[in-house]
Amino acid sequence: MKLISKKRSLFIYDYFFPGFKAGGPIQSLTNLILHLEENSEIYFITSGYDHGEITPYPDLKLNTWTKVLLPGAHTPINVWYNDNKGPPKKTLKKLIEDIDPEHIYLNGIYSLHYFLLPLMAVKALGFEDKVIICPRGMLQRGALEVRSLKKKIYLTVLRGLGLVKKVRWHATNQQEKEDIAFHFKGNNEIIVAENIPKKPIKNITFPTKKRDELKLIYLSLISEKKNLLLLLQALNPIKPGLSLEVYGPPKDVDYWHKCEDLIKTIPNKVKYMGNVKPAYVQQVISAAQVFVLPTKGENFGHALYESLSVGRPVITSNFTPWNNLEQHKAGINVDIVNDEELILAMEKFKAMDQREYDDHCKGAYQMACNYFNSLDLAVYNDLLFAN
Repeated sequence: MKLISKKRSLFIYDYFFPGFKAGGPIQSLTNLILHLEENSEIYFITSGYDHGEITPYPDLKLNTWTKVLLPGAHTPINVWYNDNKGPPKKTLKKLIEDIDPEHIYLNGIYSLHYFLLPLMAVKALGFEDKVIICPRGMLQRGALEVRSLKKKIYLTVLRGLGLVKKVRWHATNQQEKEDIAFHFKGNNEIIVAENIPKKPIKNITFPTKKRDELKLIYLSLISEKKNLLLLLQALNPIKPGLSLEVYGPPKDVDYWHKCEDLIKTIPNKVKYMGNVKPAYVQQVISAAQVFVLPTKGENFGHALYESLSVGRPVITSNFTPWNNLEQHKAGINVDIVNDEELILAMEKFKAMDQREYDDHCKGAYQMACNYFNSLDLAVYNDLLFAN
């Protein structure tokens, strides 16, 4: 019997397992690799440090290939954990040349060491047609509004360098396809392949819900983009009976200090709970009644999906794939130009009785199930990672 050799696929991103403080992209990449592992030999080049950390992951060797078994995986993958500075172009070129991969998957577009330098190394090797780039929401309108001038200059320079002329693009939804086509005109090979999330839980629970009481949860990175400050401002005018637990690592320290100062003025309503590892996210969200994230832009929003997947309705902006929430009785989409609609949404859930709230739990869960059951995972093998 002739053995069929597996394709070699190389992934490059700043952060990866066992890290979790960089948020959703790590989960997206993990789930994608789990899908590909049967037919691919996976290599991953990443940092040996979690986001914001000054010490490397314990018990891992840096600057060498390490066999890593991801949670839920059947076979180990090969991971190169770099020291804190990231790999120089010469090292990247040598690693890529030694692997000689069929596919080189770059996640995100703003990193020097894990996007620009790899692109330069790839160009020097003549491997440009092997590259797949996933912007992962970084070209979204809401995301571009944060540090907009710097990003505008960067994208202009990136186009001018001609490093992405021959690449294949991975858009995770139709809107991202349009964003890529707008910012990188002439790049026609844009393939839409939706994010692969966790499965919805088998059976949802229904927390006790009394009128004029509401237990909220925020679980995400803490940064200007995620808009925690707006949420905290919106809590102040709401009468007692509402509480918020905040989970997630501060990505922007100055922004977090502003949030901390505001939390001190409403200590009876808000409690900061620290970080949650991905394996426990669904469990932690299940303990709350409503998930709230007034984000300025999400490529997918794993935390939003995981809230829906455990039957917890969400309050979020219009800048995510999770729209028409009210129509599905799965939550409420709000305008985040100010805090008015956010206040009204929280007041609406606060006023619900058990029966009305239970209907929204069922609607949230059904929305997650509909998404998961409609996934066409064949597009990854047949188009995105096809030869």
